[in-house]
Amino acid sequence: MKKNVVAVTGAGRGIGLATAKRFARQGALLALNYENSKDALEEVAALAREFGGDALLFQADVANHREVEAFIAEAEARFGRLDVLVNNAGILHSVATADESWERFERTMAVNLGGTFAAIRAALPGMVSRRSGRIVNVGSELGLIGFASYASYCASKGAVIALTKAVAKEVAPANVLVNCVAPGPVETHMLVHDTVEFNDATREQVPLKRFGQPDEIAAVIEFLAGPGGSFMVGQVVSPNGGTAI
Repeated sequence: MKKNVVAVTGAGRGIGLATAKRFARQGALLALNYENSKDALEEVAALAREFGGDALLFQADVANHREVEAFIAEAEARFGRLDVLVNNAGILHSVATADESWERFERTMAVNLGGTFAAIRAALPGMVSRRSGRIVNVGSELGLIGFASYASYCASKGAVIALTKAVAKEVAPANVLVNCVAPGPVETHMLVHDTVEFNDATREQVPLKRFGQPDEIAAVIEFLAGPGGSFMVGQVVSPNGGTAI
């Protein structure tokens, strides 16, 4: 049986790590990008091999388009093609808009939007030529509804949603399906705060009264990349516990 070749950016922790584990259990051939968190990916690589797959671990800063291009090129060289691209790498910070620095704004846009665009741009020629491919971009519900003191993050994720829709319309005739997952509050290093008060207040805003778990988001990514997503084009799927209805 043909094994999927799956590339995941920001795979070292959180949603990216949970996604990598799901595809590892499929016995996929994995190309896993990380910037700093490599240790957990060694375990994912071992898991993939246990299920008959393999894994390439590639360090890259997704804000640098040349490093992203090298990541995609190495994946295609190692495994011969790329079937699925999951653009997950992202950063988040909170600051009043008037106090935001240009440096932090530009870094947020470079990672969240620029890294996604660079990976799509690098992966599309092969997918289009083979007339087969899936791209899943990880946005955020905050790109749909906005949130005070997160203007840079909201802008970047809103742009990812718009990018998803534009590229989806462009490449769907080539049977390359592009969609977006826009999670609500998820229990990852990016969201969960040091204080109990902050975490409790955040949970109270969620109708389910809890954070989502990374694997719950990874399950949606897996769906969009699999047989169930075969008629999904340019969609924004938001597993958010009811925060955006």
